[in-house]
Formats: sequence, structure tokens, C-alpha cells
Amino acid sequence: MAKSPFRAESPVMRAVGRVGDLVLLNLLFLLCSIPVVTIGASAAALYTSALKIVRHEDGKITKMFFSAFSQNFRQCLVLTLIFLALFAGLYADIRVMQANPDAFPFVLRACTNVFAVVVLFTASYVFALQAKFVNTVWKTLKNAFVLSMAHPFTSIAVCILTFFPLGLLIFATYYFLLGSIVFFLFWFSCSAIVCAYLFERIFRKILPPAADEKENADNRPTAL
Repeated sequence: MAKSPFRAESPVMRAVGRVGDLVLLNLLFLLCSIPVVTIGASAAALYTSALKIVRHEDGKITKMFFSAFSQNFRQCLVLTLIFLALFAGLYADIRVMQANPDAFPFVLRACTNVFAVVVLFTASYVFALQAKFVNTVWKTLKNAFVLSMAHPFTSIAVCILTFFPLGLLIFATYYFLLGSIVFFLFWFSCSAIVCAYLFERIFRKILPPAADEKENADNRPTAL
């Protein structure tokens, strides 16, 4: 007798369960990002869940997410406020320069754009590092900067996946609304999974075996 494709352990049902997990993870991330200042803690929880899924260590999505959210909340609040201030300042500067290009020398405009790219790259890594490692705010920022500069192609990919919805919302709102159902249900969890695969390749190169053993014992290495 042929086995039913709808039994609990069948590939079909496992795939359905994984899709449900991704939708739930996406919704949890969006829900916990609503106050804006909690978006960093929400992103760290999203990356914690994604990294565990990539390493086949995942369990109950809701419990895993909220455990990581509370664990990372304080440091992520500081990191979020730092990047919100940087993004607000850069956005204002760039808009002013675009409105009055002749009033600002080319070198100043070029330096502002380069700094904006550096901030975007660093922000793309910082909450994944917060999810992976126990560190001070300063060391997390420094490591995010160093790793993002050392892996430019990975940084470009992660940056696009991370900030594509925000870019659409600001610069092409009509297209953002067209794709809103994708962003609402799948985008952030699926992009976090892809980014987690990319980050794991980097982490495996820089983590000594002893640190990996320590991570298995108490969830996260204490330093990078």
C-alpha cells in the first residue's frame, strides 16, 4: 500500500510546516517592529531563528523568537537608536544635496554617499552579529563594520535583501503596495534565511573550534 503524502512525516507535510513557520516568523518580526525602536531586537530575534533553522537546530518558532527578543532587547535598543539617528541624518543631508546640488562641492557629496553605503553595510550585519555573539555594543558595531568591508559581495547581497522593501517604500511606493502581500507574509523571514546561509559561511571561517563547542553548550559564543 502506498504511503499517504499527507502523513505527518511526509516531505509534503514537512514542506507545508516549514512554509507555515516562515509565515509565522515573518508576522512576528513585523508585529514586534511596530514601535520602530524595537526593530533591532525584532531583527536579532529573526536572525536567531533563521540561524537556528539553517543549522537544523530550530524548535517552536514563537518560543525561539520571543526568547531571543527579550535576550537581545537592551543592546538592540541602543543599536537601533544609533542607526535611526544615522539614517535620519543621512537622509536629510542627501535630500538637501539633491535639492541644491550646486551649493555643495562634488567631494562632499561623494563622501556623504560613501558614508551612507558604509552605514548600510554595517547595519546589514550588526543585528545578525548581535544574534550570534555575546559582545558589547561597541565591539558589535566594530565587528559589523570590519566583516562588511571584508566581504563586499556578501555585503551587497545582504544589503539588497535587507533594505529592498524600505527602498521601495521610500522611492517607489506604488510598487511597494503591489508587492505588499509578499512583504507581509514571506519577505523578511525568507531573506533572513538566505542571509543566514551567507553569514554562516563567514562565521565558520572566523570561529575557532573551541568557540563553536562553547556555542553548543550555552547557545552563543562570548566573543568574535
